[in-house]
Amino acid sequence: MTSLRKQPLALVIVALACARAPVSTSPAASAISIDTALAAATFDTAWTTIHRTYYDTTFRGIDWPGVRAELRPRAVSARTVGELRTVIRSMLARMGESHFGLIPAEIVKATGDADEDESDGGAGDVGIEIRIVHGDPVVWRVDSAGPAFAAGVRTGWIIEKVDGFSGRPAIAAALALPRPRDRSEALSLAGARLRQRLTGDPGTTVNVELADGMGRRVRLPLTRRSEPGQIARFGNLPPLNVQLTRSRLPAVGSCVGYVAFNIWLTPISAAFDSTMQELSDCRGIVLDLRGNPGGIAGLSMGIAGYFVDTIVPLGMLKTRENELRLVTNPRTVSFSGRPVRVYDRPLAILVDRQSVSTSEIFAAGMQYLRRARVFGDTTSGQALPALMKRLPNDDVLLHVFSDYKLPDGTRLEVRGVIPDQVEPVSRADLLAGRDAALLAALRWIEGQ
Repeated sequence: MTSLRKQPLALVIVALACARAPVSTSPAASAISIDTALAAATFDTAWTTIHRTYYDTTFRGIDWPGVRAELRPRAVSARTVGELRTVIRSMLARMGESHFGLIPAEIVKATGDADEDESDGGAGDVGIEIRIVHGDPVVWRVDSAGPAFAAGVRTGWIIEKVDGFSGRPAIAAALALPRPRDRSEALSLAGARLRQRLTGDPGTTVNVELADGMGRRVRLPLTRRSEPGQIARFGNLPPLNVQLTRSRLPAVGSCVGYVAFNIWLTPISAAFDSTMQELSDCRGIVLDLRGNPGGIAGLSMGIAGYFVDTIVPLGMLKTRENELRLVTNPRTVSFSGRPVRVYDRPLAILVDRQSVSTSEIFAAGMQYLRRARVFGDTTSGQALPALMKRLPNDDVLLHVFSDYKLPDGTRLEVRGVIPDQVEPVSRADLLAGRDAALLAALRWIEGQ
């Protein structure tokens, strides 16, 4: 496999520069005092930005001026940065949609002066990915080149504690929520908080307590590594680690190409181009978008163009004033200038609850065109493009400006992408080293 750099596990970014970042800020930062004029200006800017740019002028029946009248006095009376952020986040929650959020100023400032050519910055990690499976925080993937694998950690193991911290109370609270959407969001946040504790400066040690497949407790000190790869920057967001992996899986008489990338940012374009040239002789391609939180929506058109030889619609982005049609962009020339043919053999796409935004737009569009068969679990239903706005207190507002629908008018928000073949993750499969969704995709390709 070849790789670019992987994203920080704590950060999730979404279509057209919207970030859903379950980042933590220090108590000291939230306790900083804020004067009345700055608090009022910050709240007013956030409210006005949404008022002017939200795609639906009726605000889907929400009394938006009434929200301002209710919450502005609380914002003006805020005495600390943390109190103001609580009010603004309460306002954003009234919208009832994904892709509204707030990035604290200290997160933006902490990364704003980094060297753009830096190749080994960002958080170190221990080489594992987590999923919440039946209420347990389970090791979903283990990087065979990472410290966790070297220490004996395997898929299916339960993460009991990280430096003494247990994620179970947050998971239990999330599971108790009555609304499925709230439950899903809270579980994602609980998993993200646990992942954050595994990350840190390369060379530092984190103590992890796990339960193996036999239920035995294993306590391991793991030294965080500095991951190889490429750092990308986008807007006001912190540096993002980008990774693409590819391999040739054995198949009868040929191979099946396996491709996975972790985020839709520009470094993926050249890497995907060389990958498709390398795997062009395989009898099928599996594109793994599990855990991919999105990125730049426009990149979906170019990636689709490797598999569709005509210009056809993938969906529609509708703002207050305009409509933007996402269409396939057939690839006839490689990045190196060589003529290429569009890949016309079977394409399988893998998704899960952590496939968000542009990943959903792409998978749903290719499924709608019947150019791909989708395997895995229903996606999160968070496909609304958004923009960033720096507020007077230097926090960054993330706000929806567009709706997204498939060519037939189907809206992905809340609904998500429903796989053609549902293959949810089970701990039994993980412990056995089985990837049910990938195996189902391989069987389908071999049957074509």
